[in-house]
Amino acid sequence: MKRNLVAALGGLFAFGLAATAQAQEVDAIVKKLRDTNTITMGIRETLYPYGFLDNDKKPSGYSVEFCQRIIEDIKAELKLPDLKVKYVPVSIQNRQALVANGTVDLECGGTVNTFGRNKQVDFSSVSYVSSSQLLVLKNSGITKYEDLNGKIVAVATGGSSEPDLKKLIAEKGLNIRIQNVDDHAAALISVETRRADAYFSDNGAFYSLIRQSKNPDALTIVGTEYGYAPQGFMVPKLNPTILWIVNHAMAKMFKSGEAETLFNKWFGPFGAQVSPKLKAAWATQSYAE
Repeated sequence: MKRNLVAALGGLFAFGLAATAQAQEVDAIVKKLRDTNTITMGIRETLYPYGFLDNDKKPSGYSVEFCQRIIEDIKAELKLPDLKVKYVPVSIQNRQALVANGTVDLECGGTVNTFGRNKQVDFSSVSYVSSSQLLVLKNSGITKYEDLNGKIVAVATGGSSEPDLKKLIAEKGLNIRIQNVDDHAAALISVETRRADAYFSDNGAFYSLIRQSKNPDALTIVGTEYGYAPQGFMVPKLNPTILWIVNHAMAKMFKSGEAETLFNKWFGPFGAQVSPKLKAAWATQSYAE
């Protein structure tokens, strides 16, 4: 009796798995693009310079342009020359869910690729590598981490940079007073009013802070990059054709120098250059034809 029950339950379990697999259609995006002649691009509206709305309220930025270039390859590979682009605003809170449920075909923001996120979505090749650095006033005299001895360093409570700062302090034996802040905006005020000597955080956030500062020329980013947070573009799972086109298009951009030109356009004005880690990621993903 027990054996029959176990066998029956096993059969139901196997049937459930099969039904689930059938429900998740492979290459659903390709079918959707052919049926609707429209691709949905998930964009950030205030994340400068990755994605934001320009003065004409049009999507712009590094990640947006990167994906617009990718979509040209999607048009060519799928023979859909008139494919339209529908821009869908996404946030930190909903971006992954909107990709996972198929609302967004290609998310183009500044999302860090993690094993946890890969359970729900797939990621493209590396578009950008962010790391922790210091945002300081140019006249602060701080150019490296060793200059922080005896200084006050702001860090966002609960962020990934908080444990990194503690690790950095231990590694270098620094004598630092930590000032916890709620968010990036509070940290900017703290640095500008000299209540903190530096802000330790993901350098990807610094560009937007400098841009919104009342005196952007007074700020600079210093310190070697600490940590490794590779970013990419998210697509729904079980879409190998689209993922191949995305990665192939990106590889062509890496090899031709187009990706570096795009980087220099958006990050160059802040004095940023393609980092060794980003160059290494691009080289690794520049597969032969």
